Amino acid sequence: MAAMSNVNTGELLDFQDYSPEHNRSARIDVEAVHTNQYNNSNTSYDYVEPKPVVEDDPPPKSGNHNFWTIEYYQKYFDVHTDEVVERIISSVLPQKVSRNYFDERIKGKPDLYGPIWVSVTLIFTIAVSGNIASYLQNANKAIHWKYDFHLMSYAATAISCYVWLVPLALWAALKWTITPDVDQIETQASASPTMMSLFCLYGYSLSIYIPVAILWTIQVSWLQWLLVLLGAFVSGAVLIFWLLPALRKSKYFIILVGCILALHFLLAAGFMLYFFHVPETEPEVIIATTIKP
Repeated sequence: MAAMSNVNTGELLDFQDYSPEHNRSARIDVEAVHTNQYNNSNTSYDYVEPKPVVEDDPPPKSGNHNFWTIEYYQKYFDVHTDEVVERIISSVLPQKVSRNYFDERIKGKPDLYGPIWVSVTLIFTIAVSGNIASYLQNANKAIHWKYDFHLMSYAATAISCYVWLVPLALWAALKWTITPDVDQIETQASASPTMMSLFCLYGYSLSIYIPVAILWTIQVSWLQWLLVLLGAFVSGAVLIFWLLPALRKSKYFIILVGCILALHFLLAAGFMLYFFHVPETEPEVIIATTIKP
């Protein structure tokens, strides 16, 4: 109260005029004080601009599915048409691709779409061509020809057993007969083909028999046997050509190579003899007998 009594009341009631220059100076002083405070704060620590937050990609889903589920086999049907066509051509003409084609393409990414498609196409081709061959054989005979629907079931049984059982037996033989060295234990897993890769390889190896089955309808014995040898040699050569690195590591190299070629020859010969070939028979000799009274 003592301080207020010393103040002149006239000064309190008098209004003072402020010029624009006065306001400007006051605003500059405030900005200067704010800038000095900001500079002083920067001297104590460095200002780091925050980086934008990038969300990480979601972790990939686990591909370990049960063997009996459909999801387990989805990866074996994830194949493009160009890859299927390339594998069919390479199974007939292995020289079109490099020697490491099996390790780089089929062994690393086997598929079941192509082998199943080739097997089903071969089944229908053999069934239809076999009936055409039967019709041509009986065209000049006085019999009523009928379409044999059982040929399809016989062809399906033979092809399915060959495509699935023979690769399984070969996989077991390679697994039990390959004797790796101590220094090659780590590389042995890559040298031995997997079961799915053998299924894929054997399925594509039957591609040569689709055009051969159509040509088997020609009823010329020497031509049919020539096609048997041609189909068995080409198809067997593809298997030996791609499996040679693994077969060389086996103790029974010669036996396995002989079995692969022999089974291919038996398959081709069985197709030709059962579905297309008619053995040449000698004309029946009718002996006329006379009975004297």
